[in-house]
Amino acid sequence: MRRGRDARGRAGRQAAWFRVTAAASSAALLGTLGLAGTSMAATGAAASTAKPAAVGGTSSCHLGHGVKHVVELTFDNVHYFRDNPNVPSDLELMPNLLNFFTSNGTFLSNSHTPLIAHTADDLLTTWTGLYGDRQGMPISNSYQAYNTDGPNGSFNTTDPASSFAYWTDPVDDTAKAPNAHHDTNPNMVYAPVPPATARQPVQPNTVTPAPWVPFTRSGCDVADIATANQELENTTPDIAQAFGANSPEAQQLAADQDSFKDAETADYVGIAVHCAKGSAFCADAQGARGNQTTVSPTAVPDVLPQEPGGYHGFTALYGHRYVAPQLGAGTPNLTHHGYQVTNAAGNLVDENGNQINGAFLTNHPGFPGFGPINASQTLAYMADSLEAGLPIVNGYIADIHGNESISGLAACAGVAANAPLGSGSACYVAQANYYNQAFGAFFKRLAVDGITPANTEFVLSSDEGDHEAGANVGRAIQPTPANCNGTTIACTYPAGSFGELAGNITGLLATQKNDTTPFSLESDTAPEFYVTGDPGPNTSGVRTLERDVAGLTANNPYAGGTQKITNYLADPAEMAILHMVNADPARTPTFALFAKPDYFFTPGSATCPPAGCVSQNTGFAWDHGDYAAEINTNYAAFAGPGVRNLGLDGTKAADGPSSAGPDSGQVVAADSGTTGTWMDETDIRPTLLYLTGLTDDYEHDGRVVTEILSHPNHALRGAGVASLGACYKQLNSSVGQFGNVTLKASTAAVESSTPGDAEYQAVNAALTGLDRLRDSLALRVKGELEAAAFGDQPIAGAVGQTAACQGIIAAAGALAKHL
Repeated sequence: MRRGRDARGRAGRQAAWFRVTAAASSAALLGTLGLAGTSMAATGAAASTAKPAAVGGTSSCHLGHGVKHVVELTFDNVHYFRDNPNVPSDLELMPNLLNFFTSNGTFLSNSHTPLIAHTADDLLTTWTGLYGDRQGMPISNSYQAYNTDGPNGSFNTTDPASSFAYWTDPVDDTAKAPNAHHDTNPNMVYAPVPPATARQPVQPNTVTPAPWVPFTRSGCDVADIATANQELENTTPDIAQAFGANSPEAQQLAADQDSFKDAETADYVGIAVHCAKGSAFCADAQGARGNQTTVSPTAVPDVLPQEPGGYHGFTALYGHRYVAPQLGAGTPNLTHHGYQVTNAAGNLVDENGNQINGAFLTNHPGFPGFGPINASQTLAYMADSLEAGLPIVNGYIADIHGNESISGLAACAGVAANAPLGSGSACYVAQANYYNQAFGAFFKRLAVDGITPANTEFVLSSDEGDHEAGANVGRAIQPTPANCNGTTIACTYPAGSFGELAGNITGLLATQKNDTTPFSLESDTAPEFYVTGDPGPNTSGVRTLERDVAGLTANNPYAGGTQKITNYLADPAEMAILHMVNADPARTPTFALFAKPDYFFTPGSATCPPAGCVSQNTGFAWDHGDYAAEINTNYAAFAGPGVRNLGLDGTKAADGPSSAGPDSGQVVAADSGTTGTWMDETDIRPTLLYLTGLTDDYEHDGRVVTEILSHPNHALRGAGVASLGACYKQLNSSVGQFGNVTLKASTAAVESSTPGDAEYQAVNAALTGLDRLRDSLALRVKGELEAAAFGDQPIAGAVGQTAACQGIIAAAGALAKHL
């Protein structure tokens, strides 16, 4: 602990951290670790039957190792580990899904998120194999970007922007009145190397390579159902950019008097098919476009002007309206091997025969929305796509922690739509059972189609875990009854026992610290501060604000008293280590606060009501983004050709990190004690490409998870390669050992107040030096791991590089220890 030390103790620590600082920044350490010279360059009428021949996939699709199809499933916040230790976890309540992977492949329970752990960053990391500093999305589901409205075009104020925008979109400024000087760089801004340590500045003008490209170039059509940024995300600007500013679709949008544009969202957002060259799926697609009544082709050019190696002559279909007819819509009562595809009206149905309608619409077939899309809907889209001959299908599924208003669930009657559901509550369990049945039907349907792990790569992951903000076992407030387990005894949450603690950070600073520094905030459990004028990290105003934030307190009823709200603080030096600084300098925060995860902070008034600046918000209870084991520890699963059948690799569901206990939210991933192959979400992409015999046009931040391969190549079996890969993860992952100890050091430095701010400046210099060391070795190692995996090139000196890796982690640990 830093508090309560006498002057002699402080002096002793000061001498120690100066020694570690000097070592961490020196060229001598580079040589000692073997890194000198390393370059740092990212039911009615009779049923119709579908055509069975299509299931085999398009004949032009060429994947390796006997793979004919890819089925990749991504969840929103569906957990393997228990949130309440007495209640089965989400996946334990879905045995049809969990058992499919443990029986046919490997389920890895020791996977991890990047930072910030939110849907956009996490899913884009999964799809690209890149951390947010290289694929462009390291900050939440939205972010702030500085406007060049200061003196001489300098950064001053900020505008908000959405992380969810189509792949090639520029920054999607979401301000009601966007600043004339707002950021117009690519939203998915790409960096070939970590920007913070690049020898030459990385220009923020390049779009990250698109994840469907290796597949379409290999002749494989790719279906995307609600995945991140691979289909249209918003009606504006996406419709005009995809179809053209004067297109029938854009004219339909302009003519719609509904400000929410529900019809156009249902028609064109959320569903896409990226076609291979010459694919009949796109070439044959026709329909009445926009408000037209005549029929014309509906496929449009799939435009990726900055794709490495070029990308020309490819087409795509965007939206349920244009994709659904190619899946069978328009034919009444269509079935395939006894499974219903359409209803009597000829519209697509989910796995339970319910027509798939657009969100907030009645009897308007279309995309049901990113937030509420449930397993029965996504899986029906995926099965329909496979049966229509699309060999690559990617689908996203909503969580079960809020009432998703699923038709026919009596246990959810009377529960408000979208209301958060506590672990083991009746509606929560009913939705889990509904998902379980959907997965059972899905895998049976695919098996009848001949789509099995014998010829198909199945991949499963979730974006992140959650902290359950509310009553729990071992906390000051607990669910009732005390012996509830969710299966035989439902858990209930009385008023005042469930919901995040909503904090007005502006009011807290003004009332507790008399600090009214102007700033913008990216609201979150881990909020980012953008101080107006973008002053440097060493300026007095910024340093005072950081210390004031560190000292804020609030009453937490779940913890049973008043507590500091801050767990960790990171300024740009540490954010770079955590892969939170991308190539666009307008998007770099002044600093980030990782709060105790019961809290969610927003900006507000400098004055607070009599009840205070923090109050319970019962509209939200499942918080993520923060730095806590139950949020950052995740899972990934593989089943298919080339994958070993290891069953569970890692800690059991009942034994992992949870939101329970007096230390709820205070255990970090590096200290949680989980076992099994340690991986993170960057590893999913390279592992899938290795299994399918494909490559990307860039170097991944992740590695191929060799531990699950049934036949790794010669280079991956080399001496010391597995150990090098394991150490590399601890060095480069945001939540590995290196990131953990540097974040602790950063927090101590930010909170410090030594004369001349010497400790802060010295530690920051050390962190910058450690970041350079880390990136030097990481670039070398990941390049060698890529060459080994995709070129079968042996890695020379793996043992020595592992020692260097361990040395850098130890140096960072020494820095943190002496603070």
